[in-house]
Amino acid sequence: MSTALVHAENLGFGYDPTQPLFTGLRFDIPASGITLIQGGESRGKTTLLRLLAGQQHPINGTLRMSGLAMHEPALTAHIYAHDSRLPDWNDQTPRLYFAQMAQQFPRFDHAVVTAMLDHLQLVEHADKAMYMLSTGSKRKVSWVAALACGADLLLMDEPFAALDLSSIRKLHQLLDEWPVHNRSTWVLADYIAPGSVALSTVIDLGN
Repeated sequence: MSTALVHAENLGFGYDPTQPLFTGLRFDIPASGITLIQGGESRGKTTLLRLLAGQQHPINGTLRMSGLAMHEPALTAHIYAHDSRLPDWNDQTPRLYFAQMAQQFPRFDHAVVTAMLDHLQLVEHADKAMYMLSTGSKRKVSWVAALACGADLLLMDEPFAALDLSSIRKLHQLLDEWPVHNRSTWVLADYIAPGSVALSTVIDLGN
C-alpha cells in the first residue's frame, strides 16, 4: 500500500460558520496514482481543492502534506493548482505562462510542453494572449502546465469540462498510464469518475 502524501483529520470548512460545507472529514491521499473528489453541486469540491492548494485554511481539523500544513511556503514548489480561468495571465501568452511555471517548479520539463502542445492541438495558440483563447483552450494550457511541472501534487477542478472528445480521450489514456511512469499524485474534482481511469481513492462529498 502506498504511503499517504496528504492526510486530513476531522477537517471542517464553511464560508458561513453556521452552515459548514463539510465537517469531520478524514482521508488519506496516496503518494502516487489518482484521487477523485466527487460530489454534487455546491458540495465543496472546489473548496476542498483550495484547501489542498493552501489557498484556504480549515476552520477546524488538520490537513497536512508530508507532515507540513498545506499553506506552508515550503510546499509552494510541490503543489500545482489548476485554475481554468488563468485570471492573472489574461494579457500573457501560454508560452510565457509555461516560462513562469518553470521558474516555480524545479522539475519542470519543457519537452513535455512541446509534446503536449502538439497532442492537444495548441501549437497555433501558444503565442496568443490568454484572453483570446476559448475556455477549452485555457483548460488545455493548464493541463500542459500540470503535466510538465513535476510537482508532487497536481490539483485539477472539473478537468475535462469544455474539452473536445479527442483531447479527453488522450488525457484519459495518459492518466491510465501515469501511475506506472510518474511520481506525481493527481487529485481531480468532478461530478463523476473520469471514464475508465483507475483511481487510487475517492473522497465522496455526497450529492
